[in-house]
Amino acid sequence: MYKLLLILKYLRRKLAPLFAAVAVMLCTAMVIIVMSVMGGFLDQFRVSARNLTGDVIVESPSIGGFEGYEELLEVLEELPEIAIGTPSIETFGLVNFGDSAKPVRVQGVNLEKFEEIVGYRHTLLWKPEELLGPIRELVPEGDPSLKTLEEKLHREHPIDPGRGNGLPEAVIGVEVNPLHSRDENGQYAINKSWAMRPLPLTVVPVSSSGTTSLEQERRELLVVNEFKSGLFDIDGQYVFLPFETLQSMLGMDERKGFDPTTIDPQTGLGGDEVTIPGRANRLILKAAPGFTVEDARNAAQDAILIFYGDALPFGTPRAYTWEDVHSQILGAVQNEKGLITFLFGVIGIVAIVMVATTFYMIVLEKTRDIGVLRAIGASRFGIIQMFLGYGLAIGVVGSLLGLLIAVGVVTNLNEIQDLIAKTTGWRMWNPQTYFFDRIPDQVDYAEAWFAVAGAVVSSVIGATLPALLAGRLKPVEALRYE
Repeated sequence: MYKLLLILKYLRRKLAPLFAAVAVMLCTAMVIIVMSVMGGFLDQFRVSARNLTGDVIVESPSIGGFEGYEELLEVLEELPEIAIGTPSIETFGLVNFGDSAKPVRVQGVNLEKFEEIVGYRHTLLWKPEELLGPIRELVPEGDPSLKTLEEKLHREHPIDPGRGNGLPEAVIGVEVNPLHSRDENGQYAINKSWAMRPLPLTVVPVSSSGTTSLEQERRELLVVNEFKSGLFDIDGQYVFLPFETLQSMLGMDERKGFDPTTIDPQTGLGGDEVTIPGRANRLILKAAPGFTVEDARNAAQDAILIFYGDALPFGTPRAYTWEDVHSQILGAVQNEKGLITFLFGVIGIVAIVMVATTFYMIVLEKTRDIGVLRAIGASRFGIIQMFLGYGLAIGVVGSLLGLLIAVGVVTNLNEIQDLIAKTTGWRMWNPQTYFFDRIPDQVDYAEAWFAVAGAVVSSVIGATLPALLAGRLKPVEALRYE
């Protein structure tokens, strides 16, 4: 009982323990704030990377793609680990914005199936009412197609406003358009958008063996919307258009041809007419409920090996999770979070040193009191327990106050930034420079409580050496101490 009474007395009446508690509080708050903000950025990267990728990607190493993709997709969709899938083609191309050209990554996909798999509509930047102006500029007043386009914009699927002027539809990344710029709040302007405008796209057809043609395929697309996933690698490079359109442009659709083995080698004529199967170079899959993406990937890979049997041709597709596809950038952000958290965690040593110094001073100051306690029957272990309990109390008080401060700062970080910007004109996070509009403001309480526990342990460690010194004091020497 005397231990608890003395701990409470020292906490109330001593200034030195207050400084130790403040050190623990500040260290805890800084670590939690850094972990929350960096963890928030990592979470945003992960969400953005998954937005337009799909759970599992079955991809061919050959740019020429692979045949029999429809049959393989049927096999994969029968697996309990796979909910739904769609074929896709990805290639490189060139788009023209007026007089400027930009290289892009072009992906042909069934947009309706794509929505079922990744739910990408929430990434679309422009609402139907915002697109009405560009439509009226594109289609002359009185044109019958104008009313049809406007009606479709107000239906359930705003990303499918119809084929204006008969052009295939496309959705482009918001940063693909070089004319785009963001205001001080990180917002884009509709008047600089390319939505509802024709966009020339040039690609190079590719054969099943991966060889390219000398002739380019150029076609105009109608940009029906722009998307913003939050990941610059996607938003600054990708153009999505219907699978059949890109398949036709690349010469990967099913078509009539001649069997090369039956052509006369002397004249190069003749040959039996055959049907050349269509090709795709990837399948996008969604994991079934109750299964992880790793489960779906492993099941898909096993099914691929069974589908092709022992004779695995060059270009046989392999299955990857969305994390495998974006492992490089996700790994970099994860390492940055770990490094910065470690560096700030080193600051926790300050708390240990502060507590140790404070307790050593208290032991020197209270040497006579310790002698009195020993003289009236207190054991060495009891004295050690008292000072360890003192350190524990300082750690608990300081870390909990640090947790409260960190939660208050993190959850109001953007508001604090706005207040600082309004007062001083300086913004620590400029939405025009960084791709994310807002600083992450969610606290990961699992990591936060881990930091609190670490601060408490650090305080006890800091109190251990002074506590052992106090326990070793002999009653006679302690009572004679001046």
